[in-house]
Amino acid sequence: MTVYRITNTLYKDDISGIGAKTHGARWNRKGIAALYTSEHVSLCVLEMLVNITFEESQLKYHLLEIEIPDIFEPAVINLKKLKNNWEDDTEYTGFIGSEFLHNGQSLFLKVPSAVIKKEHNFIINPLHPDFKKVKIKNAFAFKFDRRLFTF
Repeated sequence: MTVYRITNTLYKDDISGIGAKTHGARWNRKGIAALYTSEHVSLCVLEMLVNITFEESQLKYHLLEIEIPDIFEPAVINLKKLKNNWEDDTEYTGFIGSEFLHNGQSLFLKVPSAVIKKEHNFIINPLHPDFKKVKIKNAFAFKFDRRLFTF
């Protein structure tokens, strides 16, 4: 399975999850490493768009194609099982994701996107014993289209 990630060019070779560990994010609490990826390049763009400013969009970025071996199946968070307004409660989602990462039973977790609920992100566990099998397949320079910031 190929998943996608947009990252600052400085970190294009780093899939350790240290950024999420340092700051925390929607599906992990601060102090717990997680690698955030998406099922589509366009979803990566939208996920970034809601989290960066126009000025930040002018930095240098790379689009990563990350390969997860097909022998692994994700654990799944079903949208229907999440509470109402889950996308506004990062304590709730942070708890769910952190429990997944901590228990280490699966290499990655399929979660609904808070931006496009019918699409999915994949949270990869860098501490899972099989994480070493996750590889960057390709990395391309990526530039955000300025028109994305005209609204």
